[in-house]
Amino acid sequence: MTTARAFLAPAVTALSLLAGCSASAPHRPEPQTAAAQAPAPRPILTQSLYARDASGALSESDLQRVLEAPIDLQFPARVGVVPLAQPFDPEGQVSLATRSVASRDLARALTGHPHFSHVSDISTELPNVGGIEGLRTIAARYRLRYLLLYSERFEDASHLNGWAFLYPTLIGMFVAPGVTVKSRGLSQVDLLDVRTGTILFSVVEPMQVEQKSFMIGAERSHRELEMEATATAAKALAKRVSTQTHELVAFADLSARGAQPTRPRILPAPIMVGSAASVESVSASGEPGGPAATAP
Repeated sequence: MTTARAFLAPAVTALSLLAGCSASAPHRPEPQTAAAQAPAPRPILTQSLYARDASGALSESDLQRVLEAPIDLQFPARVGVVPLAQPFDPEGQVSLATRSVASRDLARALTGHPHFSHVSDISTELPNVGGIEGLRTIAARYRLRYLLLYSERFEDASHLNGWAFLYPTLIGMFVAPGVTVKSRGLSQVDLLDVRTGTILFSVVEPMQVEQKSFMIGAERSHRELEMEATATAAKALAKRVSTQTHELVAFADLSARGAQPTRPRILPAPIMVGSAASVESVSASGEPGGPAATAP
């Protein structure tokens, strides 16, 4: 009996110590689930926050809200191609040539795109208030979520060339190509989100035409060259619109999953050279402020 008590005494002491340790140990809360720890998703824009006038003003708080909101896309979707006389302005008189290029070369090239279930030509002759709000009103009449705004412009640089020295002979005006018709221009397409009034992307295609021409009929030749250039540029723009749309959808998908598509890279500040000695030091050592190289 004495032997049993001798063995039980240390066991009881050990159990008492364990009970005391467990009682004094702090209570640890259960780990939270991943869903509870994840930050709440940022709200998307469901309407335009810009002023409903030609100014399109935006308050500071609304500006920050637009920049912080994630991009919300609904593709595939119906889109409309809008020919414009001036970028973002549906009130101007659109020429027949611009409307033809927008319909024949741009809209047809986008037909069948996987993100565009239907491509429609849009008329700006409908009543509107102008600016982005006017475009949104036109899109609402067509019941479209997205608009592709097409515009083009040229700067004339035509001039007389060396053949013009024959013009004083009068005959030279008819047989010498003394006029160089030349112009540079841009074709532009902008994707407008009608619901929020924001521009999702813009693509620009440069154009240039140049040709020697007779004085009589030079204007007509110039106009024909510009029409050919805009038709070619519109087809190139259609390819760029397709690429930009794919990249935009991919970016929106990454943002929705919380992934960071690209890691920001901080570039060093530009080097300010203050003296000729510093210039020699930089050029000799290859590093700003480094020791100048010495001759062997």
